[in-house]
Amino acid sequence: MKQRYMFVRVHYDKRVASLEPLGLEYLLACVRAEGRKGLIHDESLEAPFFRFERLLQKVDRLKISIVGFSVMSNTAHYVLKLIRKLRKARPRVKIMVGGPEVIMNHEDFMLPEIDFISYDNGLDSFRLAVRNDFAPEILKDCTGLSYRSDSKWLDNPKGAPVSDYGILPDRSFFYRHRRQFRVLAKGCFSMMKTSFSCPQNCKFCVSRHFNSCSFRERSVDAVVDEILHLDNDKIFVIDDDFLVNKKRIEEICRRLLASGQHKTIMCFSRADSIVNCADILPLLYEAGIRDMLVGLEAVEDSTLEKYNKNSSVRLNREAVKLLRDHHMVCVGLFVINYDFTHRDFMRINEFIRREKLIWVLFSILIPFKGTPVYEENKDRLYRYEYKRTGGTDVLMRPSKLPMWLFKLEFHFLYYVNYPRIYWAGLTRTFNREYRNR
Repeated sequence: MKQRYMFVRVHYDKRVASLEPLGLEYLLACVRAEGRKGLIHDESLEAPFFRFERLLQKVDRLKISIVGFSVMSNTAHYVLKLIRKLRKARPRVKIMVGGPEVIMNHEDFMLPEIDFISYDNGLDSFRLAVRNDFAPEILKDCTGLSYRSDSKWLDNPKGAPVSDYGILPDRSFFYRHRRQFRVLAKGCFSMMKTSFSCPQNCKFCVSRHFNSCSFRERSVDAVVDEILHLDNDKIFVIDDDFLVNKKRIEEICRRLLASGQHKTIMCFSRADSIVNCADILPLLYEAGIRDMLVGLEAVEDSTLEKYNKNSSVRLNREAVKLLRDHHMVCVGLFVINYDFTHRDFMRINEFIRREKLIWVLFSILIPFKGTPVYEENKDRLYRYEYKRTGGTDVLMRPSKLPMWLFKLEFHFLYYVNYPRIYWAGLTRTFNREYRNR
């Protein structure tokens, strides 16, 4: 019997952004390419009441046989709770998990309520399983897949690193609900991935561990073709550093300009990559890149060294100035360390004012399990739980401030900086300069 699939994204904090479920769209594309039926169930788009009941209604009405859950670290507690309820309510349904937290720590999900754990680098293994309706005799050949057999977990090693998934995401769900997806004050963005992993080795970063820690890039042809065929004029490239390869980004931009299409692009980058691309920033702007989320992380070189950031405050300042001079928005990303004093918090705020940053995001250092930061600080962990790994909770005891004061200082950064962002959204002053027209 052909299996029917439902891929679930659970609800999350959408105050800053409600984003396209790109990972689930790739899985949906695989399912449909193999002639099977599937859908995406996104709790974040629905009312907060009777969530589980609505999920069960879809499972029953559409005769779903396999339910897959995307697991982030800060949603894992809720996902596991939901899985236990689903297992009890519909024991015939098979349950699969995947996503960032599963890739990092798939052994933690070898639980009796779960049937399949997907953590491979590419999608070929998943497609093989779908093509054969997860038949037991086929699963042994599926790389990056753990599954239960005779009450025992069998663990297949990951396949080789990939440079492309070999299939484009099925964006039909996004197009139907595009009005419900938006970035604060900036509009509705399509998500896009053009590379895998990261060439850097920051101690706190999860992303570099993906793709077996092997940085690979999609071809320029594939990237440009996907951008041009997206039915949206705003695109968010979610690579860890879109500018890491100067020659590649230059070619992508020239190809976009030659197409005559006008797309507005937001992306992640590093300060050193921006400085390295200083001479081609006018080209990037002309091609539609308007917005860069830059991991500034800290305003002290000593803190950057602790993170193994391979950057400096001088590079941070230079990158911010370059973006400002070329009319690009710099979204400064800062990480709050547990050895901060009051003066350290004030230095970040002073840096923001001095560099005239409007868009900023702050996160208390998260010692994600599987990263060097976690291993180095096991003895300092404080109430380490999945639900507290969203970047706003204290997960280690501060060394120089009382806990209550450390939290107060952190929230103060948001209170004094975010009114400007909301004002830009309300008055629409930002979008007039932002759009690529």
